[in-house]
Amino acid sequence: MSRGYPVEDFYVYGWSTSGYETAIGVRKHRMFFMFDVGIAPVWSVNAEHVFISHGHIDHIGAICQHMRKRELHRLPPAVYYLLPQLVEPVRALCRAFGQLQGEELDSLLNPRLVEMLPGSTVEINRMWSVECFPTDHVVQSQGYILFRKNYQTGVRTPEIAYTGDTRFTIFTEPAHRDILRVRLLISEATYLDDSVRIKKNAEKYGHSCIREYADNASLFEEVGALFLIHFSNRYPVWVIKGRVYGCLPSELGRKVYCSLTAKKATRLEHSTLPLPLS
Repeated sequence: MSRGYPVEDFYVYGWSTSGYETAIGVRKHRMFFMFDVGIAPVWSVNAEHVFISHGHIDHIGAICQHMRKRELHRLPPAVYYLLPQLVEPVRALCRAFGQLQGEELDSLLNPRLVEMLPGSTVEINRMWSVECFPTDHVVQSQGYILFRKNYQTGVRTPEIAYTGDTRFTIFTEPAHRDILRVRLLISEATYLDDSVRIKKNAEKYGHSCIREYADNASLFEEVGALFLIHFSNRYPVWVIKGRVYGCLPSELGRKVYCSLTAKKATRLEHSTLPLPLS
């Protein structure tokens, strides 16, 4: 498995295109977390804890595939954290995939699903815990903040926050007291244009614009690093880089990273000439 992209003292694995699929991995020491599972890349097999923001297909559609891949690698079942109303549909999906497979798969028979609602806290192990907070999308959705406890002092530090799909309001009216104090903030920036139409689309469909980050850069002063995801498929890699870093003030831009792996993979897929016919 690749080491991921170094950000702060994390290794981040990004695969995200708006409407298509999103799965973000974060590794620190021996812990591997994943946020959303709209696709299950090779690296995702190592994710033991998966935090699902909402039920849209591009964020949850590969959950059964992820379960099966871990089983094929003889790994124990992962734990999936999600909204209560998603639990039974996921169980039904597991049953359907078992029928399609034509055999009973252990990974699908008893999935490890943990219900979470905004405001709830779950202890992952002695060092890590997770809290969730409401986000502002077109369906009920939530983000997650992972805390790491100093074993000697007992002090919890907000390490990672993930927003999933959301309007920018969760930052101007903070959805969680620590969302703007984390060492790694993973958030969306679907739209990179300044037009009135794009702004209306962002509001209508529950997404954020890069201009909102630029206009509110001071909000992120205490954030260690900002990993932007979920860019619209209309933007190629060079446009994303130009508009993100061209729009943001330098004090914010220097701590911003863009999830471009999915974009680059698409470009490579279509860059190979067809083999000559024999």
